[in-house]
Amino acid sequence: MDKKLKILILVKPFWVYPKHKVKKDIFDALEKYANVYYWHMDGHIQDILKTMNLQPDFIFHYDIAWNTALSPMVDGLADIDIPKGCFVIDLHWQPNERIRYFTENNIDLIFSATKHPFLQTFPNFKDQFRWLPWSINPDIMKDYGLKKEIDTLLMGLVYIDKNIQTHHRLPKVMPPKGRYAFRDTVFEQMKDEPGFVYHPHPGHLATDAQELIVNEDYAKELNRTKLFFTCGGRHKTGRVAVLKFFEAPACKTLLLAEPNEDILELGFKDKENFISCTVDDFKEKAAYYLANEQERIRITENGYRFVQQHHTHDERAKQMLNEISALL
Repeated sequence: MDKKLKILILVKPFWVYPKHKVKKDIFDALEKYANVYYWHMDGHIQDILKTMNLQPDFIFHYDIAWNTALSPMVDGLADIDIPKGCFVIDLHWQPNERIRYFTENNIDLIFSATKHPFLQTFPNFKDQFRWLPWSINPDIMKDYGLKKEIDTLLMGLVYIDKNIQTHHRLPKVMPPKGRYAFRDTVFEQMKDEPGFVYHPHPGHLATDAQELIVNEDYAKELNRTKLFFTCGGRHKTGRVAVLKFFEAPACKTLLLAEPNEDILELGFKDKENFISCTVDDFKEKAAYYLANEQERIRITENGYRFVQQHHTHDERAKQMLNEISALL
C-alpha cells in the first residue's frame, strides 16, 4: 500500500483500566500501516471532523455496547459520505439496539471478534460482516522461559456457589450459572487437586494493582503453567473464541479447551496445537498430558508457533486494512 490511509477511531480510552489494555494494543499495530487519529468524546460527527480539521478515508466506531462504555456516542454518521465501520464484541448485548445502530448509521463494514455466533445473531448483515478475531501482542504474550511450577490453571469468569468450601479466593463478579459451564465444572472437579490454581476475574473496571494479574504478570503466570483450561461460554448467541484461546498458547502453555466453530476454522487442531475436551473428559485428559511430558511439550510448542505466526495484532491490523482498502 503506497499511500497510508487516514483512519479516525471513535473510542473511549478504556485502556486506563489495566485489564483492557490488551485491547488497545491492536491500535498500536494499526499505526504501523495507517495514519490513525482518535476521538474520545460524545458529539456530532460533523463537529468532530471540523474540530479535528480532518477528512479521514475511513471512520471506525468501536463497540457501542453497555451503553457506550467503550466508545463515545456519535450522531450524524448516516449523513456523511465517508465510509464507516464498527466493532462488535458482546453479541448478547441488546441485539435489537445493534440492528438499529447498524441500519440508522448506514454502517459499511461490521467487524466482529466472532464469526459463526455473529452470523447466527445477525444473518441480515452478512454482506457487511468482516471477521476480526482476537489476537495477541507478541511483546507481552510470549515465552519468558519460566519454570513450569503450576500444573493446571483456570482464570476468569466462573460461577461458584458461595456456600462451597474452598481454599481458593472467590471472585468479586460472577456470571449467570451455566454461562461458562465448562469452566464451572473444571473448578468444581479440580479445586482440591494438587497443583491446581484458580485466579478469579478481578472485575472489568478494577484498578487495584495488588489484586490484578494482567499484562506481563498475566503472561508470566501462563508461562509458568503446564495446562490451561478455558471455554467460550454457552450464550444464546453461540460459543465464542475468547481472547484466552490465543493468550495461553502464545505464552507456551498447553491449552485444554471446549472447542467451538470459530477456533476450529481459525486453525486450532485437536492434539496438534491444543487439546479439545468436554466436561466429561477434561480431567482424564489433564492427567494424561501431565503424565506424558514429551507429548505435552510437542503440542505446546506447536500451539506457541501457531499463534505467534498467525494470530498477532500485526496480522489483524493488516487484515483490517485489507478489508477497508477493498471497500474504498
